[in-house]
Amino acid sequence: MKRFFYFKITFLAISTGLFVGMLVYGLFDIDFSNNKELTKLLFKSFFTSILTGLMLGILNMFLKIGNFPQKEN
Repeated sequence: MKRFFYFKITFLAISTGLFVGMLVYGLFDIDFSNNKELTKLLFKSFFTSILTGLMLGILNMFLKIGNFPQKEN
C-alpha cells in the first residue's frame, strides 16, 4: 500500500471525530444568543481537528501503523 493511503485514513478519521467531538462538547458550554461564541467554537474545532489530523496523518504515513487488510492479486 502507498503512503498516501495511510495518511488519508488517519487524517479523515481523526479530523472528523475530533471536530464533531469538540463541537458537541463545546455546545454545552456556550450561550446561543451570542453568535460570536458560536463562530469562535466552530473555527476552533475546525482548525484544531485539521492540524491534529495533519500531524498524525504525516506521522502515520512514515510509521505505517494500521491493521488494514491486504489486497490479493
